[in-house]
Amino acid sequence: MKNLNLKTILAATALLLCGRAMASDFDLASVSADDVRAVQAGLKAPVPAPSADDMVGVDLGIRIPYKTLKKAVLMAAASDKRLTVIDQDAPVMSKSGEFLRVTNIRVNQGGIIVQPTLTLKPYLEATDKLALRIQRVQLHAAMEPDVKAMPVGPINQEEVMVQVMDVAIKGVYSAVNDFLKKKQIPMKAEEVIKMSYDKTAWTLRATLSSKIINQFVPPGLVGELHLTGFTVGDNGITLKIQTPQ
Repeated sequence: MKNLNLKTILAATALLLCGRAMASDFDLASVSADDVRAVQAGLKAPVPAPSADDMVGVDLGIRIPYKTLKKAVLMAAASDKRLTVIDQDAPVMSKSGEFLRVTNIRVNQGGIIVQPTLTLKPYLEATDKLALRIQRVQLHAAMEPDVKAMPVGPINQEEVMVQVMDVAIKGVYSAVNDFLKKKQIPMKAEEVIKMSYDKTAWTLRATLSSKIINQFVPPGLVGELHLTGFTVGDNGITLKIQTPQ
């Protein structure tokens, strides 16, 4: 039972943070909510309601490689034909100083093919609230994919970014919903991660929920998990996950 609990905690945490792509790194495909329900069925009842002091504390640093994030982008591209990864052998996301650099993608904006290079500043607005602010945008566009790219002139960059972020949000929701459906978990993606884009602030915001953990961990085992930190590294990003102290 201890092995199952540890595995499901890590796997469910991975899903909470990064959807199906990250979950696969923890071999979540071999774990289902039914596994945990079977464990719960074997527990003696009634069980006294646990206090916060009785619960296991968790303090995790989870590194998400850029290659894993690229898999998430590829899944988004598979579900939304407006998005294309130009070179599937090249990186999509990388470190640029203290920022994240996104490139190697193409977005169809109403027949105009836009190829953006974005510089993003990730930060926590509050516990469980991650923000990605667009610091710089470089855009090239063409009427057809095989036409030589030209510098963007009259195209409204603000509206282009609305399109790009709409594709990104729908891609994440699609990947998470696909995972939840396969695992027969009665939740929607928006209950796991709620995302929105503020075009006036040029900022993508994501609010994470620990509700998904309840589907994998017997009640009373650990306290609620929260995102409390975020750092950008050379090979990936690292998220700090903690239960209340």
